[in-house]
Amino acid sequence: MERKWIRVLEGKFGSLEAPDYSFVLDEVEKKPYQQMMDEMRKKFVLKEDTDENYDVSFGYVLSFSLGNDFLFRISMIAPFAFLARMHLDGSTSKPIVREFTHDEAELELINVIESHGVSLLDAKTLDFLVPQAKKYSKPLYQWLFVDEEKAPWS
Repeated sequence: MERKWIRVLEGKFGSLEAPDYSFVLDEVEKKPYQQMMDEMRKKFVLKEDTDENYDVSFGYVLSFSLGNDFLFRISMIAPFAFLARMHLDGSTSKPIVREFTHDEAELELINVIESHGVSLLDAKTLDFLVPQAKKYSKPLYQWLFVDEEKAPWS
């Protein structure tokens, strides 16, 4: 598993010891997921939450109905994402994946995301340390989404 993730990450960052973040502004300008987000806007209220200074992902808060909000991040590294429910108290669920939900709103979101070739990752995968046993090792979540923050479900 580690070898696969190192290949994916080095494909965008170059070196993991001295990552090159110059791709971020290019990705923001390209808007590679615009079609998917336009489709989501038909059913959800979207608020963008991307910070080009710290994020290596596009971040959104999706509102379906009162008290039914989701945190959605799509990586700029590769077509990987996570989707988590936001609770009224400000906490966040672990990432939602098809295998562990029967919720209609969640399944509707998953269908849209997957139809655009984006894979949703679970908490176990995102908590995996890459590379293992190195001083610059950090959770896959930080490599793929937000470099300087803990995962919101942690």
